[in-house]
Amino acid sequence: MPYVPVSLPVIHPPQPASPCLTDPLAPIAAPIAALASDPLAPTIFHETWWLDAAAPGGWGETTVRAGGKVVGRLPYLLRPARLGGDACLMPDFCHFLGPAVDAGTGAPANRALRRDQIIRDLITALPPHGLFHQRMHRDTPDVMIFAEEGFHTLAQFTFEISPAPPDRLWAAMRDKTRNIVRRAEDRYRVTDCLTAAAFAAFYAENAAATGTACYYHPDAITRITDAALARDRGRLLAALTPEGMISAAIFCVWDAKVCYYLLSMRDRGAENGATSLLLWDAIRHAAAQGLVFDFDGLLTRGNRVFYTGFGGTVRPRFVVRRQSLRHRLVLRAGLWATGFGTPQKWRFRKDSNPRPAA
Repeated sequence: MPYVPVSLPVIHPPQPASPCLTDPLAPIAAPIAALASDPLAPTIFHETWWLDAAAPGGWGETTVRAGGKVVGRLPYLLRPARLGGDACLMPDFCHFLGPAVDAGTGAPANRALRRDQIIRDLITALPPHGLFHQRMHRDTPDVMIFAEEGFHTLAQFTFEISPAPPDRLWAAMRDKTRNIVRRAEDRYRVTDCLTAAAFAAFYAENAAATGTACYYHPDAITRITDAALARDRGRLLAALTPEGMISAAIFCVWDAKVCYYLLSMRDRGAENGATSLLLWDAIRHAAAQGLVFDFDGLLTRGNRVFYTGFGGTVRPRFVVRRQSLRHRLVLRAGLWATGFGTPQKWRFRKDSNPRPAA
């Protein structure tokens, strides 16, 4: 039966919030109930509830159907523009997307050909746009079909830590990083009872203290963290001083395979050990659930040095981008703000959260 590509917006209702977790520094508890792996939702960022929280009423997707069921999805956020064509992007907080494909069963060669055709049909069904830019999820084996369809392809990199017993994870860390964590354990108390609103306020306040505007609106941070906590799919961790003040806080989320280090912020006057302590707790928690811990990309040399201290392994992630000639000419003519809004909101960046570099 032929594949039928479709493009449509999707709307789903919100869910209520859940209570906080407890005592993250105690021995790691029994694993969280296993999540079913779904080829049509290969990451948490593909799940409809996450997309609803990240871009309420604003995201859409192309789909491909065969035999009466969906066999392919490609979510996106379409930002309208008066000049140069609309931009087809990833919503905020969706750090990976790309095609989600169910190629069925059969010989590997036949499944590969079905996968390629589904991806081609998903691309064909995209709405008209002047710019497309997405970073592919870790289960994307190649981006050849995108290249054949005129997309520019490249690779970015992230660090991953595979699940292992705590003693092996500890031994794999750099001596300097272990010492930083030991000292931080004496200075800070870790809690995961921070509310979403408190985390958002702390994030925005300390982003402003750097002299740059907070890329994420506090309401959006609250909405996405509440949505994850309500489903037991995320964890807020904070390092508190003896006086009860927040020194650093991080937010991690997970799907059936991976725990992602999504957001991070520390008090501008605090040293880096608070964040290292929180990351060590998050890595152990992910390992106890049998999840890979993904540091979610590399921005700078400082990121690379800092993440290497935790024993991570570098992994590539494909990026695909297509830009029309008209879109390029608009940018070169200096009409970006006229057609798209402020340059700050449209600058492509992996992540806007300041993270420690050493």
